[in-house]
Amino acid sequence: MNIIRKALTTLGGILLAALLIAALAPKATRGVAAALVQVTNTSANPVPVSAADSPANCPFGVPICFQYPSGSCGAQSFIVPTTTSTGLPVKRLVIENVSGNCFLNAGVEDFVLFLNKPVVGGSELSYAFPLVAASPSNSAGNFVVGGSAVRIHADPGDNIIVAASASFSGSGPFELCSLVVAGHLETN
Repeated sequence: MNIIRKALTTLGGILLAALLIAALAPKATRGVAAALVQVTNTSANPVPVSAADSPANCPFGVPICFQYPSGSCGAQSFIVPTTTSTGLPVKRLVIENVSGNCFLNAGVEDFVLFLNKPVVGGSELSYAFPLVAASPSNSAGNFVVGGSAVRIHADPGDNIIVAASASFSGSGPFELCSLVVAGHLETN
């Protein structure tokens, strides 16, 4: 018991000494650290800053779909705009999220959903997206493209296409995927 009391008394004394030093230290010595970190710039040498919600980044979103056999589900592709709705020239599109749902009939197997983007040389780069069953039993064949966070850069004028790969068994294969591609257009 004596050892515990001596240890607590010693720790209390050290804590009290630290509090007294902190309280009695002149404010000037505490301000020295702040003075060492000040940044001063002239108008000839400004600090470059960029806000996260900069007007140079215009929000962008487009619905696209994939249907097999092909039907009238809507646009299966989109072209990256060359100007924004306010007339600013677009430097690039940054796709940040792809979400939606797919309905697959029985007999569709090994289904993979892709977003294709052209690359230099005339070929395409394919980004595959996982499908998650919409319910535990999933008897209806409904799948969710689970809000996949991505970082895909596309140039103005690029044709972005949604496509799929699958194998079929049984009769009457049918696939329908409705997606939203979202991100922002960079203008500078």
